[in-house]
Amino acid sequence: MEPNQANYSVNHAGTFSNFGNVTEGMLKGKIFLKESLQLTSMEVSLNNLPPKAEVPFYHKHKENEELYIFLKGQGQFQVDGNEFDVFEGTSVRIAPDGVRALQNTSASEDMYFIVIQAKENSLTQWVETDGVILEQPVEWIMQSLKTT
Repeated sequence: MEPNQANYSVNHAGTFSNFGNVTEGMLKGKIFLKESLQLTSMEVSLNNLPPKAEVPFYHKHKENEELYIFLKGQGQFQVDGNEFDVFEGTSVRIAPDGVRALQNTSASEDMYFIVIQAKENSLTQWVETDGVILEQPVEWIMQSLKTT
C-alpha cells in the first residue's frame, strides 16, 4: 500500500445490474467487501436479487446485527414470522437472534440492496461523539488542475 493510501481503501465493484453473474458464498448476486476493503469492524455486502428470486433459507447470526438498505426494487422481508414490504428507501435493522428471509416480489425488476453487519452493542462512538471537524480549507487537486 502506498504511503498516501494508508488511511483508506477503495473497491470499484461495478454496477449492481452486473452482480447477477457474481457468486460469493452461498448466494449469486452478492459481493462481500470485507477483504477487498480490509474492513476491521464490519462486513458489507452489495446485493442484486433478480425478479421473483428469494434468499432460499432462513438465517440468524451469533453476534452481528444486520442493517439492510434497499436502493431499488421491491420485495418482502420476513423476521421472526412477521412479513413486511421493502422498497427503495427502506432500511431494516435486525438483531442477531432475528430469524430472517427476503424475497423480490417484482416480476420484472431486480432488487438492489446493501447489507452491513457489525457486532451488536459494539458502537460506542458515532458522528456526534467521534467526528472531529478540522480547521483546514477543503481543496480539490483535480479541480485545480482543470482551471489552470
